Amino acid sequence: AFIEKVGTETEDKFSDDFFRNHHVIVNALDNIPTRRYIDKRCIATLRPLLESGTMGTKGHVQVILPGKTENYSAQHDPPDKDFPYCTIKSFPVKIEHTIEWAREQFESMWVIKPRELQRFLSQ
Repeated sequence: AFIEKVGTETEDKFSDDFFRNHHVIVNALDNIPTRRYIDKRCIATLRPLLESGTMGTKGHVQVILPGKTENYSAQHDPPDKDFPYCTIKSFPVKIEHTIEWAREQFESMWVIKPRELQRFLSQ
């Protein structure tokens, strides 16, 4: 397993040889651009892909065999209004991610915990 982002900026590490040295590629991603990127790389290197991941509350699993089955990029989901949890916690690359993280922290600290304390004290 790797924690580095996979994309054009890391093709020196995740090169065609990297993909060709694996019999099957398995991913568990939380964002569509990276899913499409991995899909494209697996098709180019003729590697089967077990595509899986989450987006908000939705889950997805698909087996992709280049030249035999439909690839991930052949379908398009409507845009999601939620931010992927893993992105917010591990790779907050957009200002919207940091705002969402801060909103969650604020709600936890000033809404959820006081509500739990009040519930506890009233019992």
